[in-house]
Amino acid sequence: MKLRPNAELASDLGKIIKGSLSRTTAKLNETLPILNSKKPTLDDWFPLTVDKTKFIAPIFNDDLECVAKDVGVDYIQEEAVGYDAILRREQLENKLSCGEQKAAFATGNNHSKTKVDKVFCTKLKQDGNTFTEVFACIVDLSLANHPDSGWDDTVTTSGKNNNGFSTLRVHKDDADCVTIIHGGIHKASKFIHPTYESCIY
Repeated sequence: MKLRPNAELASDLGKIIKGSLSRTTAKLNETLPILNSKKPTLDDWFPLTVDKTKFIAPIFNDDLECVAKDVGVDYIQEEAVGYDAILRREQLENKLSCGEQKAAFATGNNHSKTKVDKVFCTKLKQDGNTFTEVFACIVDLSLANHPDSGWDDTVTTSGKNNNGFSTLRVHKDDADCVTIIHGGIHKASKFIHPTYESCIY
């Protein structure tokens, strides 16, 4: 049987995501109360989702590499322009989000959009320092055919900065761009919506 494109990458990432989230939770539980005993959780420190995401992302990215080494997955974190990791000799851009936008697979900086086709997307819901639900996938933009799939570019089209952010969306006709790792997808009227699964670790 022929594997779907990116199936092996998704399988490898599926071996390390929840273990990495467990490590991240442990670090948050240990570190945040030391910094301020009155602010022991993410919500105490970061009422805004964007700030919470920015804080979690580098911790989670480090933990992905640590867990990968433990389980024998050849995942290498890279501090490179346009991508964040190499897996099976493929360059991946990592995008983590705690946002609730239904049609958004990821949010990125308008001024430093990904320069590779494969985007490793992780969306999280959390309670305190525990991640209760997760969606994860690879969006491969090289497989996209519809012009509405990809990063929106409101800076170019509107001339407004949009606070420096772009959103990654996938048109419902481009479902083959999405290789699911955790969770699922729902085809809405125009775009595909990620759906979460319980995150037990």
